[in-house]
Amino acid sequence: MGRPPTPSTGGPGFRFTQEEVAEMESLLRHLNNGIPDGSLIQSLADRFTASAARAGKVGVRSKQVWYWFQNRKYSQRSRNSTKMLPAASGDHKSAFARSSVQKSVKNSLEGGQLEFEAKSVRDGAWYDVAAFLSHRLSQSGELEVWVRFSGFGARDDEWIDVRTCVRQRSHPCVSTECAAVLPGDQILCFQEGKHQALYFDAHVLDAQKRRHDARGCRCRFLVCYDHDDSEEIVPLRKMCRRPETDYRLEILHAAGAANAAKEAVVDSVIA
Repeated sequence: MGRPPTPSTGGPGFRFTQEEVAEMESLLRHLNNGIPDGSLIQSLADRFTASAARAGKVGVRSKQVWYWFQNRKYSQRSRNSTKMLPAASGDHKSAFARSSVQKSVKNSLEGGQLEFEAKSVRDGAWYDVAAFLSHRLSQSGELEVWVRFSGFGARDDEWIDVRTCVRQRSHPCVSTECAAVLPGDQILCFQEGKHQALYFDAHVLDAQKRRHDARGCRCRFLVCYDHDDSEEIVPLRKMCRRPETDYRLEILHAAGAANAAKEAVVDSVIA
């Protein structure tokens, strides 16, 4: 499969050059905010790696290119509201969520429409699911699914345990959603390392709220990655919320609508 090993902590982070970003942004506009096919992504990775600007540096992997496009795609589009899990607490919430996911996966195998992400057993990162191709019961009686990852081919398919490694897809955060991200939250976070740039589970340790400007959200969040216990300060655009926090956005939107209605009443009275 060729997926790189888990990155070591403390190493220099991978970054695309300004020229590489400019070329990918141009292609993104040309594709109307779409994601290129696998052959074009591989071509970009090969060309970036062979460029003079990367002489003596770590090469660019196709997965890094693909995730750049995916990150930009979801950060720029308006997302449809997703089905919210009923509120619960503690272990009951986790058990309910696991049970709901297993039922939803079974429905998806029968033609359901919910979107999922799965955790690869080979590198511990989370990827969007393109399709569940088959299913079986493991020797311990757990439901497993044969997963085709979005943006990858058949050679990257894996058997994945549904209970622990499949869940409803996380939501990439947009600049208006920073108020819904709180310390203690479980999130999916984009970690850029020396040899890879992938999405891993993390939790928020602290949030530094800042005034937004024309560029959008300027807040910063201290996160701890669950797979290696490393900590990093990241912007909102690298984070994805879990669907369980959707209720906070509903509360914020309701409060905003109520305030707007009050202001409209005040304005009418003054007029």
